[in-house]
Amino acid sequence: MRAEETLVQSPIAESLIGKTLRGTYLIQESLDQGGMGMVFVAEHVRLHRKVAVKVLAKHLVNDQHALARFHREAEIISQLNHPSIVQVVDFDATDEGEPYLVMELLSGESLEARLDRERHLPLVDAIGIAVQTASGLAAAHDASIVHRDLKPGNVFLMRVPGEGIFVKLLDFGISKRAGAPRGLTGEFDILGTPDYMAPEQASGRTREVDHRGDQFALAVITYQMLTGTLPFAGNTVMEVLQHVLHDAPAMPSSIIDSLPKHLDDVLLKALSKDPALRYISISAFAQDLAQASELGLVTPISGAPAPDKLQPLGSAPPSKRSPLSGREPTVQMRRSRSAPHLPPSVTGTHSKDRALFVSSVTAEAVSDLLDQAREALHRGDTEAAVCRAEDALKLARESDDFLAQRSVEGSETLLARIFEQRLGSLERVVEVTGAARGVALSPEQAFLLSRLDGGVTFDEALDLTPMPRQEALRQLVTLLRAGLIEAR
Repeated sequence: MRAEETLVQSPIAESLIGKTLRGTYLIQESLDQGGMGMVFVAEHVRLHRKVAVKVLAKHLVNDQHALARFHREAEIISQLNHPSIVQVVDFDATDEGEPYLVMELLSGESLEARLDRERHLPLVDAIGIAVQTASGLAAAHDASIVHRDLKPGNVFLMRVPGEGIFVKLLDFGISKRAGAPRGLTGEFDILGTPDYMAPEQASGRTREVDHRGDQFALAVITYQMLTGTLPFAGNTVMEVLQHVLHDAPAMPSSIIDSLPKHLDDVLLKALSKDPALRYISISAFAQDLAQASELGLVTPISGAPAPDKLQPLGSAPPSKRSPLSGREPTVQMRRSRSAPHLPPSVTGTHSKDRALFVSSVTAEAVSDLLDQAREALHRGDTEAAVCRAEDALKLARESDDFLAQRSVEGSETLLARIFEQRLGSLERVVEVTGAARGVALSPEQAFLLSRLDGGVTFDEALDLTPMPRQEALRQLVTLLRAGLIEAR
């Protein structure tokens, strides 16, 4: 996006444009607005140098977690003096107390923008970008810093006259010092972008996330640059996380047959589910990547972004149960509505009649469980209502029975009432307890716990998750009953 193409100025932007921060940085125009705040083009009034100024959003100034992350981004980037990492010029606060970060102003576009335009890149460009990105990450890793949110939007392609494209890494806002104790991001933090997360990060095992997680993310980006597809694509966040955790990607050369076959082995090694099976360092990965590309020495990147672009700076298989996924369903059929036993003549697994019969039994069982849940709710036995509701959901999900699933879909209001009543007031603040440490979690549970970090209400947690409300409510109840979260 060009600076002059910004559609609507927010009140915050309008209040800052034309002001000079601390007598030094004249705010001229806005570049972008993100979740953490605004990014502006400014001019150093004495040096007459253009810079980018990132101002923390006003509503986050009193948020200790957001404030600490913003401070940390300034501290970390300032320590990483590498040509492929965006440079910090200054750090201060406005007269109103809003922290701001001053960085070099880059001309070019993000890798995300280029991929949106071209889908996949020529081999020499993709390998060149990957190798330069690895160089910047190696410098961060040498300083014991893990980026943790590497994605095409944080890889900036900068024009250097006579030298093609030069890579700059952006946004170290959720980075982490290797070996650091639990702090800002929490034990179950899976902040980041699901498409590019390593399995250890996707499952919320924060303490295991190290430099090899960045290697995994760079391998995903390289795969995408080379093939035009993501190795772990999905229609929902949870679907992507399941693919990341359990599925092997297709060979890149099976998608683009002109790719050197040796690249398959290099990328699949860096995409190993087990961090121990990946490369020992991101530099080793880059070296093998360059060799496998059969390009010899990687030449300057030829592809150029759209002219005169200015971009802001910084923006177990499903069938295996987690210990928190609930017990096996207990189908308690009442005598008045009990399904008949299978007749002896319908026993062969090849029988279509038997399949239809079993299907009708399953739907009947789900309907019966929902009735039991409704009755328990009416008599005030919330715990029993929750148990029967969970059993109905589990049975319908595992049976793959159309009628059973329709029965559950038609009872969404009932299920929501049951789970909400078990949670209590949805305006209560939720906190993760110490009991959650070391407990095996499903991706859904890890995802929810990461959104509860910092003290949000049940309502806010439900708004922050892309899961269907009914499923999110059920998972919150499971976490609450297991003592992994508490509300006040």
